[in-house]
Amino acid sequence: MRHLLWPLLLFVHTRHVAAAVRRGGHCFDACDLTLTYLDFNDTDRALSKKSRTCQSALHATSLYLCIDEHCVEDGREEWLDGVNGTCQNAAGISIPPWTIIDTFTPEDRAHVRRLKAEEGMWYSRGPPLNEVVLPDDDFFDRAFKTLEFAFFEIDTHWLYGIAMYYFWAAVITIGICWRLAFLIQEIRHRNFQRIPGDDLELEDVNGRKGAQVTLRAYGLLKRYILVPATFGYRCAQNIGWCTIPPRVQSLTIFAFVILNLILCCISYPVFAGNLYWPLVSTQLWRYVSDRTGVIALANFPLIWLFGTRNNVLMWLTGWGFGTYNSFHRWVARVATVQAVVHSVGYTEMVFERGNWSLFMKYLRKHYFWNGEIATVLMCAICACSVYGLRRCHYEIFLVTHIFLSIIVLLTTFYHVEIFNGEWNIFIWPCLAIWILDRALRLLRILAFNRIIWNTYATATYDSTSNIVRLKVPCEQNLVRPQPGAYYYIYVLNDLLFAHQNHPFTLAYMSSNDGADSTDGIHISRHCRADSTTSSVSSESSSLLRPTSPRSPTLTFLIRPYDGLTSRLRRICTSASRTSVRVLVEGPYGAQQPLHTFPSVLFIAGGTGIAVALSYLPSLLREDGESEVVDVHLVWAVREQALWKQVLQTDIPSMVLRDDRFRVTVHVTKDVDDGGKDADDAIDSSHIADRRYDQEVIGHVEAKGGRPNVSAAVEDAAQEVGRAGRLAVVACGPAQMADEARRACVGVLGAGYTGVEYFEESFKW
Repeated sequence: MRHLLWPLLLFVHTRHVAAAVRRGGHCFDACDLTLTYLDFNDTDRALSKKSRTCQSALHATSLYLCIDEHCVEDGREEWLDGVNGTCQNAAGISIPPWTIIDTFTPEDRAHVRRLKAEEGMWYSRGPPLNEVVLPDDDFFDRAFKTLEFAFFEIDTHWLYGIAMYYFWAAVITIGICWRLAFLIQEIRHRNFQRIPGDDLELEDVNGRKGAQVTLRAYGLLKRYILVPATFGYRCAQNIGWCTIPPRVQSLTIFAFVILNLILCCISYPVFAGNLYWPLVSTQLWRYVSDRTGVIALANFPLIWLFGTRNNVLMWLTGWGFGTYNSFHRWVARVATVQAVVHSVGYTEMVFERGNWSLFMKYLRKHYFWNGEIATVLMCAICACSVYGLRRCHYEIFLVTHIFLSIIVLLTTFYHVEIFNGEWNIFIWPCLAIWILDRALRLLRILAFNRIIWNTYATATYDSTSNIVRLKVPCEQNLVRPQPGAYYYIYVLNDLLFAHQNHPFTLAYMSSNDGADSTDGIHISRHCRADSTTSSVSSESSSLLRPTSPRSPTLTFLIRPYDGLTSRLRRICTSASRTSVRVLVEGPYGAQQPLHTFPSVLFIAGGTGIAVALSYLPSLLREDGESEVVDVHLVWAVREQALWKQVLQTDIPSMVLRDDRFRVTVHVTKDVDDGGKDADDAIDSSHIADRRYDQEVIGHVEAKGGRPNVSAAVEDAAQEVGRAGRLAVVACGPAQMADEARRACVGVLGAGYTGVEYFEESFKW
């Protein structure tokens, strides 16, 4: 309960604490502190200092008289029992009884010698005393304030460390409530739509005054908080060696940073004459160092939680891995800065007391050098986690990250070991979270195939489209993937690369019925732009024909870059190695409620088409579960071969024939190569074969040049009107995603409040 009262005291605590009622252990401890500096001569000098203190009648009499003079009686017996227990355990000696001061009359007490603080500290280096003494009022007040402020700081450090959890609990609660509100709105919307015989239109409900006010307020919230980039329009794109998350995430992170900064800068009651640290500067160094160390340690479980794949908070809030990964990085950065301040502060205090020789003496202490190593490695982890390294050299980043994190956790454990496990309350959860995450990963692998070493995938590479098709049999899969799902894939052909696992969005799941019965769960790896071009060759013509798999398979469309994906391409180019042994972990990801929107606009680039393909079957279903009446796919590709293959191989013909679905393909290869003009049309007649008739061609429009993303979003918004609802889904290069985000902010500002923006991309 006492922790509940501290928030009321933190901001009113002043330097006049000494004037408070002397109640409780601090008063008793203050008397004991004043006598700690003294030694009495009524005991055997051969005994240890602790034994002499416990046995000395002069010490006990001085202590009891001080307590009787300055402290209330409440809690005295319990405190003395604790002191007596300590003496019995440490020295096998019981302290003298309280009754030894019964013979002291008021006159006797008045004649007891009163020691000033300077005298008491001098006697710590002088001869032992042969008389009963008492601290004077100033000496006692200094001792009381020293202890009161020290224990106040201990409780405050703990309270401010726990405040980190209150902050994130509030953030998560907002996310859960936000998601529940959307689910309730969706249920109400569906129920309203299905009332039989009711000719009241939804627009009439939306036209009510309260609903209009709510929609306008929500539109403003989306325009200024939820959708925009933090600064300007760059969000998915990196700025130098860093990335800036969306505005709503940035505001959350900013609030967290400010909270940590404030809590590390307030509530430091210092005073001249502190018995522990006489200098005010030393007190500040000690308190600040302890505060930053405790809060940094309190942030550890949050770092581990936000950085895991199997984070239950993702399911509760509906936020993706990228959101929590941003939180993970910033909590880690804040904790690292706090750890640096903690280490610098203690180093400064060591040098205040001595020099390099004293510092080297401390470096030989187990807890000290473990703390120094932990701080240095935390800085190293942050340095190795910059955007450029983790994006371009993911394997190096991953191995370094895991290895150094384990050492940091271990050295931190030994650093706080001197507190008898008091602060391990923040260490063990990190280990538990890590073990639980690994266990859940294993369960996901077993759910895909209980014989984990017996999954063989077929990998093929087409040089004309620069795409690796990875087909993984999934007849043993226990969990059916949802649109937008992705899997982590481990390639086990070479044990050197067995630790490498990359997230790949599922392109689609093919059933036993052949290509036209694909379940439409489509994905790609990172929604990134195409990077290699070549002409269509006869060698790839077989890939343009629909195939009929003998067993259910998951198909992944992978753009090879560096690392694992480049290795897959090398495997495919070797005629003798097209079969690869893999572990498949998943599915991960959450399905977006696109089926609740009348109109959906996909802005895709390269293999980002897979996200659109994954949602098509659920959006175009005929069972009444989907409200979609128009789906427009704007797709930018470099290689013509890619979109030819996808249209003829990966999209069921019934989907292409659906009047609700239309595709606009923008081939950028010729423009990038300085060939055709951006407005030149590309001949699409080649897709008319024995599978796709002329009616299908009318739903597919091919153009040259990059798409005008802003115009596409504006046209889609104008088609649905200001009262309509439109979902804009971006999955492509970073620049394309930022253009789509900026365009959505623009149409929201123009009054199209029903526009919702979704960005499907995996962010490291």
